[in-house]
Amino acid sequence: MTTEVISKPFPVAGVVFAWAMPSSGNGYEIPLFGITDALENPDISIWLHLNLSNSQIQRWLENTPLIPERVVEMIQEGVNLSRLERIEKLNDCLLMVMNDFQQEFGDEGRDSSLGTLWAIVTPRLMISLRNNPLRTTDKLRYDLRSGQLNPVSAIELFHELLDLRAEQLRTLLTHLSADMDELEENLLKGREFPEHESLGRIRIQCSRLRRQFSPELIALHRLLKRLPYWFSDEDKNGLNDDLDLLTYLVQEISSLYDRAKVLQDEQAAHVAEFNAKNLQVLSVMTVIFLPMTLISGIMGMNMEDLPGLKGSFYEVMIVMSIAGAAVYASLKLKRII
Repeated sequence: MTTEVISKPFPVAGVVFAWAMPSSGNGYEIPLFGITDALENPDISIWLHLNLSNSQIQRWLENTPLIPERVVEMIQEGVNLSRLERIEKLNDCLLMVMNDFQQEFGDEGRDSSLGTLWAIVTPRLMISLRNNPLRTTDKLRYDLRSGQLNPVSAIELFHELLDLRAEQLRTLLTHLSADMDELEENLLKGREFPEHESLGRIRIQCSRLRRQFSPELIALHRLLKRLPYWFSDEDKNGLNDDLDLLTYLVQEISSLYDRAKVLQDEQAAHVAEFNAKNLQVLSVMTVIFLPMTLISGIMGMNMEDLPGLKGSFYEVMIVMSIAGAAVYASLKLKRII
């Protein structure tokens, strides 16, 4: 680590948040122009939350000795990644690509728009990178400023980040489950049947969440098998808890998906039964009016004014009978009836 490179002024334009974590536990927000000095202080751990879309931050990542070059290359190569399918461990550095919920206006509890969060963790530094505002990191900033959280190390802060993201996912699943409960209750009480769009929305959301978060289970399992040497037993237990919670939430997602599928199948069965009843009514009405239609059709035929058909009533009846028998035989031959 070369002092000259670190001592260069930090590109404050791309900094979203900076937090210092002394071993005493009295964390504080680092002023933008004090980040360079804080990075040179070996007695504190630091969280830097940066805007990856800022060109100055991109250049700082390429030049800083705090992060291995290979990690920077992987970030540049995988900017479009959206799930934590792999966790890379290089020297004293972990790179994790995580899913997070985008910060949107309106009813945040029901919004499942996902964004990408890059987390680089070293023994005394955590750098998080994002292109768009994300809900979990914003909540983490708020909790640190308000004193609700007081981590003393970068890895402890990372556990808090995973816990807050799990809480955001749990909130979303709670809202989706409440919607499902209401739809199922309406069905059981015989009220208006749920709209196809409502069920389709829930099912698509669950499918997308399961597709995005399931790979993280594999990645976390792999990380547990090859933890860095600077992970303590307490850190390992915390990671196990994070893994158990994520496993439970992914199972909840699958459960909600199956419930939506069952309700959609029930809806399809009800629609099919409704259509069958309507067709049965139409068939009964057709059978009732068939003799009347046949008699009125026959008796309404006026062949006196048609050339060559005068007095040929019986011949016309025979032709009609032959035509009907031919159609019946054709349908029987094709096994339609």
